[in-house]
Amino acid sequence: MSLDAWLGLKPKTDGMAPKSNARTSKQVKAKSTKRSPVMKVPTQEEDDVRILEPDQPSTSATNTSRTVKPKMTACVLPRITADSEEATRRDQILNETFGHKKFRTAAQANAINYIIRKKTDVYISFPTGAGKSLCYQLPALFHSGVTVVFSPLIALIQDQILACKAKNIKCETLNSTLKEPERRAILADLQRETPSIRLLYITPEGAATDNIRRIITSLSKRGMLNYFVVDEAHCVSHWGHDFRPDYLKLGQLRDYAPGVPWVALTATASPAVEDDIAEQLHLNKVKKFKLSTFRENLFYDVIMKDQITTSPEKNMADFIRRIISDKCAQKRSADGEQKVAKNGPDGKEKKEKEKWNGSGIIYCKSRKDCEDMVDMLKTQRIPSYAYHAGLNAKTRNEVQDKWMDNEIPVIAATIAFGMGIDKPDVRFVIHWTSPQNLAAYYQESGRAGRDGKRSYCRIYFSKEDRGCLSFLVGRSMDDVRAKKISDALKNEQIKAVRTGFEKMLDYVESARCRHVVLAQYFGETTLKPCEKSCDSCRDPKAVEKMVSLHKAVDYTTKTAWMHKGSSQRGESDSYGLTKHENDYGNESGCGDRGSAYGESKSEKDDRIALRNTVADEFRKRRRINGSAPGGIVSRNNADVNEEPGDFPHIQKASNKKISNLTLSKRESVRRMIFEALKSNLFPVVTDEDRIRELSSNMELELFDISKITTVYTHKSSIKVMEIKNMTKSNKMVEI
Repeated sequence: MSLDAWLGLKPKTDGMAPKSNARTSKQVKAKSTKRSPVMKVPTQEEDDVRILEPDQPSTSATNTSRTVKPKMTACVLPRITADSEEATRRDQILNETFGHKKFRTAAQANAINYIIRKKTDVYISFPTGAGKSLCYQLPALFHSGVTVVFSPLIALIQDQILACKAKNIKCETLNSTLKEPERRAILADLQRETPSIRLLYITPEGAATDNIRRIITSLSKRGMLNYFVVDEAHCVSHWGHDFRPDYLKLGQLRDYAPGVPWVALTATASPAVEDDIAEQLHLNKVKKFKLSTFRENLFYDVIMKDQITTSPEKNMADFIRRIISDKCAQKRSADGEQKVAKNGPDGKEKKEKEKWNGSGIIYCKSRKDCEDMVDMLKTQRIPSYAYHAGLNAKTRNEVQDKWMDNEIPVIAATIAFGMGIDKPDVRFVIHWTSPQNLAAYYQESGRAGRDGKRSYCRIYFSKEDRGCLSFLVGRSMDDVRAKKISDALKNEQIKAVRTGFEKMLDYVESARCRHVVLAQYFGETTLKPCEKSCDSCRDPKAVEKMVSLHKAVDYTTKTAWMHKGSSQRGESDSYGLTKHENDYGNESGCGDRGSAYGESKSEKDDRIALRNTVADEFRKRRRINGSAPGGIVSRNNADVNEEPGDFPHIQKASNKKISNLTLSKRESVRRMIFEALKSNLFPVVTDEDRIRELSSNMELELFDISKITTVYTHKSSIKVMEIKNMTKSNKMVEI
């Protein structure tokens, strides 16, 4: 029995294309007169295909001094078909070079048909794994000449070139890593009357060099430049989560190659980012091909680290084994019987080597966390390697190759890993700490399940992670402030960082359908709750309780599972399970049935402990609200014992406008500010009483402008980092 069937999930049809691309005349007519809302990743011809035009037409496609900001507006297009000669050549390339008999979706086919005709610029927004690369690679082979592709990272370019060369596509790159003989050979080929190179990959930094611009001018004048392709186009936008300043200069290349069509591709663009892409690249009458963000085969969930009884690491190891261990798969046999272990000559059970079906990625925030994660997984007998920038190139390549070849099932990596990786059997993507913004999370989690089979995207989160995330976001905003750009651009980028952070928190700290939260971030307002592909839809009550407890527990509170009450553990309530899936595994973590993502014994214990903790917490809150005898009882004992007089350096100590913000917390913040000021002002100001007064005033300012504890903590982190950064830059705080 498959994992999908074992979990009670309807399997999704695999393959590159829908079963049939046939369409009746009645369907065509209906398509052209009425637009259906996008509810899921389309598998039939009802894919959304739209044309985007500026609010006002531009006088020239190559005009770079534009006064009207183009805003993408959508309208329905009829199906774009190819004539018989085009279709024959297109399908031949699709089959012989790329090994596909059909296109994955109608939108992909329509985009390729349109790009082949080289009429206008094109914008493509497809989810990860939906076949964006084919949309420019096939047209690049359809015409003789060169297509120039701008890609953000050399490592990503190298992966793409390896993939192309494996298909016998002639492609090269020009960058600083090339040896001189290689560079000369590439330049010589580009100077030929008809170059053999079909795809030329360049970083945006390289595109700004005079040498590249001379090459582009030469190709254009000879009629040998087919397209400009901007991969990861969200990097163009100030609102994008991976903004790259050098991308802003790409639009200037229109002056060197007028009339050459542009193709911009991304998987992570909000409406603001889409409009910014159109403006920065000077796209005119751009046709837009867009698919829903919803991927039905991906199951999204969030686990609160401080609400589980076992260690979060053990919980994660059990989860991984549940998903990809062959031992678990064997126990999910069609008849439900347990597989009998083979015995050795001595009559004892033989220990068979554990096999793994599929692979996974664990994203960690630092190199050390990657190494620690690998060490932990070794103790759980799960083979894994670390991948991060601290390893030399040879080691990184070896690790990646072993993972790609399924020699190791799990890779613990920083966010640098995964761009350009096209591995179909990634069964899970775990984030040990939440990313700083929702667009990045969508992109990283989207590396799971590219083969269309059920796969899992999980975030482990906690109050401590929230504080760390807040600190990192504050540092990112400080980095923006330090840039030598206009104040207007600084404010725009800071707003983008803040918005991405707030949306990420909304994702992990809300009890809404995870797919809907993602879709709304990218401007898709018609998506309905997934019903079965996230924890919130699977068991909304359990997620609501989890979120309520997370928001109720103060930053200074110990891990929630340490506060277990006297509730009985025998009640049947499920976490991450539908009501009929309340039959759990044995101690091996490979039971007969489980939740939407498989629940081991330790996960069951965590779920029960969470229920007890929530019940206990709600009892406390009822007492706080006066619903229990004895009047008001403080949730935190520190609140009872704190007296304003005990905190002489805290101003407005009697003011309780911020719920759950203790005087001890405020004093801790003031001390951090004091220590930061002490280092910054030395040797100009050495009077500690004066510095103490300054720290008190700064803390009061933070208190006055904050309304909730989380905002106060966030602003405090930013203030302390601001002072420390000024110290590093030999700048003194104004007093």
